[in-house]
Amino acid sequence: MAIRRELFSEVMGWTGQNKVIVIKGARQVGKTTLLLDVKAVLEAEGRHTLYLSADEHLGEAYLSDPRLFLQYVQYECGVSHPVAVFLDEFQYIAQAGLFVKVLIDTIKREGLDIQVFVSGSSSLALSKNTEFLTGRKIEFQLSPFTFREVLAIHELPVPRFKLADDFGALSDYYQIYRHALWSHFASYLTWGGYPEVVLAESPESKRILLKEILATYIQKDVSGFLKIENTSAFNKLVRLLSTQIGSLVNRHELSATLGIDQRTVSKYLDVLEGTYVCSLVKPFFSNARKELSKMPKVYVCDAGIYHFYHAQGFNTYETLSGHLVENYVYLGLRHNRRADSIQFYRTISKSEVDFIVTQEDVLIPIEVKFQASPKMPVSVTRFMENYSAPKAVVITQDRLACSGAHMFLPAPLLEMVTL
Repeated sequence: MAIRRELFSEVMGWTGQNKVIVIKGARQVGKTTLLLDVKAVLEAEGRHTLYLSADEHLGEAYLSDPRLFLQYVQYECGVSHPVAVFLDEFQYIAQAGLFVKVLIDTIKREGLDIQVFVSGSSSLALSKNTEFLTGRKIEFQLSPFTFREVLAIHELPVPRFKLADDFGALSDYYQIYRHALWSHFASYLTWGGYPEVVLAESPESKRILLKEILATYIQKDVSGFLKIENTSAFNKLVRLLSTQIGSLVNRHELSATLGIDQRTVSKYLDVLEGTYVCSLVKPFFSNARKELSKMPKVYVCDAGIYHFYHAQGFNTYETLSGHLVENYVYLGLRHNRRADSIQFYRTISKSEVDFIVTQEDVLIPIEVKFQASPKMPVSVTRFMENYSAPKAVVITQDRLACSGAHMFLPAPLLEMVTL
């Protein structure tokens, strides 16, 4: 089945311009497929193209010398017409960022119509390498399938609504598709959004694919590319964090549990964030003395990771774990938002709000209460009063309501609305 990702149109908007296009994301989320989709469209428009996966061409002289690489491109594609070059997993090139910088500068100096697209699965390597490309690049992050994309695969409509302005239309949509949304949502939070896993037909196939994806991650990224030797402790850390989604990350406790020092714990946490396995969300506070610790909360970047380590049976919508729903809400909020625009709130007196979203300099508290008919929590109301928040959203199991500044939204509708 040919699936066109939502990110495709954004990437296409930058084609033909004097920018390096950087696609980053975890292994097996579809970066290669996205590049090949772009390649096919550009070829249809008359561009000549060249695709290389850097990890499969290591040792070739043209991947160690930008001058030779440009000559290779010219031999393969010519120079009398526009050319698009696709370098997949480009972080495997020695000094990759400098390599691409020199390549781009040479293309510009010689007046060649060549655009370069690169992809990579480690933001640790990408961040280091793309420093050389400041002012020369546009970055996109590709995630596993979103819930919207999963619904589109199943040929369900996925409109967008403004939560307050389009409430009537949103309510009608929910009444029509409620049970289909519940069914697909339960499956999505069971298996996650890795494309191969989503498209696999049987639960056993999904389990095998999840195992292979995570084994390849440990072998290629963690042990191979990032040279982490204690993969046993690293694996245990991933398993432990996946049981603590939505909880505070205490490096001291992790160190004691795993038998490794805190410096190593911090290094492993950086690797997990940098390879798109976990995300650490920082606390919101206006007064560091009054409001609780600087410890972050942890979320996994795909529900399949949780399933792999804990191998639970298939969830029904009504039996979904509140923590898994909270994890989903974080991922849903992250789409089209910077990571630093999402925080959580917790005071010394343990008053909590799951997420604080900064949107156009306005604070929006968001609480996850996966119940049929929850009320607005006192902690959210107090936050609104203390920080002049104009509205608040409670993510529910089934309640859809809009009462002034208080909004209640069933979890499967999150990606359909603009807050």
